[in-house]
Amino acid sequence: MLDSAVFLDRDNTLIEDPGFIDHPDQVKLLPGAVEALHRFCGCGYRIIIVSNQSGIARGHFDEQQLSRVHQRLGELLKAEEITIDAIYYCPYLDGEEAVVEKYRKDSELRKPAPGMLLRAARERGIDLSRSWMIGDRISDIQAGTAACCRTILVRSNRTQYNNHVQPDHQVQSILEAARVVEQHRNSTDKPSLDSPEPTTHELLAEIRDTLQRQQRQELQDDFSLVRLLGSLMQMLAIVAGLWGIVAIFGGRDVAAIPRIGLAIFFQLLAVTIHFTARKR
Repeated sequence: MLDSAVFLDRDNTLIEDPGFIDHPDQVKLLPGAVEALHRFCGCGYRIIIVSNQSGIARGHFDEQQLSRVHQRLGELLKAEEITIDAIYYCPYLDGEEAVVEKYRKDSELRKPAPGMLLRAARERGIDLSRSWMIGDRISDIQAGTAACCRTILVRSNRTQYNNHVQPDHQVQSILEAARVVEQHRNSTDKPSLDSPEPTTHELLAEIRDTLQRQQRQELQDDFSLVRLLGSLMQMLAIVAGLWGIVAIFGGRDVAAIPRIGLAIFFQLLAVTIHFTARKR
């Protein structure tokens, strides 16, 4: 059976956010964070941090500095007898603000895309439909929703609201978020034999939530299949192109022309498929 997890944004959800954190001494746990993590663990959830770290692309710090920051975070939590199962981060940023060319690109790992959650699910055997995404930005909620997780928005002074993005719950702190998770765990996963029968309204709400999660999962699966097809077309374009180049160097220009044409066809098809996937 797959595990369930609580995915946590890092800055301003778990630790204080003075800006781009580039030194271990800047790592300060938020009030209630330790108790919240103990509660998550007590419910049987694995704890995974998923964090956008565009400071790397912006040139504020490098991956070695980030590693030392995360090492310090691990030390603080270990002192409280808490172990983080994994930390995933996205160093990439698309656009002119990314001054480090190596990291200047659009990435499926960067929230609001669900890439970090999907990777964690694959690598660590996580059932996303029984997991939670908790963060203080709308992008956290979008990532969690796209990955079919339940979502909790921790309201803060930097939260920018979007009427088109609705979290499952909104709270004031990570500790309050932990209480929501506990209540849901107790009422859903561990029902009491003496519990009253659910009302019609509750049943309809549960059916609605299940259908919505299933629909989001189907959309995500379709998206992945489309991207796989696009990658296949890209590979065929490369093969056909190399085939044509071999014909040219072999002095068979007549044979090279249709092969190069085939490569162009596959390349255009790959671009079209990837463009379609991105739009979806």
